[in-house]
Amino acid sequence: MRTFKQYHNELTRKKKYVAEETIFNTLSLIFVKVNRSKVNVYELAGQLRSDPVVSLYEKHIKLHYWPSRYYGVFSHLSSFAKFSLNSIQFHDIVSFSDGSKSVFFKGMKITYRGKQVLPYPRKYVEKTEEVLNTFRLRKNALQRLYYHRKKAADRFEAAAVYEDDNRTWEQPSYVDVSKLPIDDVFKLQNVSHRRYIIDYYGMDTILATLESRVIDTDVINDNSYELIEVNIPFRNRGDGMDEQIGTYLRMVNPSTDEIHFEGVPNYNKNFASDSDRQWARDNTILSPTVKGALAWRDNETRYTIPKKIT
Repeated sequence: MRTFKQYHNELTRKKKYVAEETIFNTLSLIFVKVNRSKVNVYELAGQLRSDPVVSLYEKHIKLHYWPSRYYGVFSHLSSFAKFSLNSIQFHDIVSFSDGSKSVFFKGMKITYRGKQVLPYPRKYVEKTEEVLNTFRLRKNALQRLYYHRKKAADRFEAAAVYEDDNRTWEQPSYVDVSKLPIDDVFKLQNVSHRRYIIDYYGMDTILATLESRVIDTDVINDNSYELIEVNIPFRNRGDGMDEQIGTYLRMVNPSTDEIHFEGVPNYNKNFASDSDRQWARDNTILSPTVKGALAWRDNETRYTIPKKIT
């Protein structure tokens, strides 16, 4: 396979105007000489695109658009000019041969050795810093998550008693939950292991230990309600975020004065505006209010206050 530089030299220095690099049967790159110093490269996948993906010059190439999602185009472009194309956090990123990176932008110039032809526009430099910093924060958060998961799993095993030494599928016969910190309920990945902590402390006690903020308050039939957002640590989705938000109704049992929490979906404005669809109603409260949460609980679109029995 020839390089971009070789194709440029072949077409500009000889009486030749077109060349083709076949990637596989239905995908090719077409090299077309524009003048004595410039060659355009087009994608051919069933039909030829009207605009070039790359232009080749004497000392550098210029990228015009992010190439099609065919793996062959990505790998060939990387091989031709010693840079790579990747996606990081839904952003198109170009990685250069010296280890530096940049968000992709139309017209970016790269040398045949895979290095940036600087300067790049300031707005793209700043965007690159923002994307890479976000990526680093997510990566660090994931590392913290894995560390705390491992420590919590070790603490659980130390507190658990098994009837025999084969622990692969066996549930412990006894767990001394008093040896486990209450927030391990958010760190343990095994659902059955988390259940021991929930049963021991109670979910209301667990939620009461978390940082929260009140969204709305209301009094209905002499009973006080609060709609709150709770910061739940050590989320288990693996995207690197340290916390996730959970929405709860907080109420007081009038008979015992005990605080009780009841989980409801987070408010999503887009879902709420599409409330005619059942899936949207299932995944959001229709308003960030106590009555909105009670309506979701009772499978209503608008909360009906029950008549007080005297």
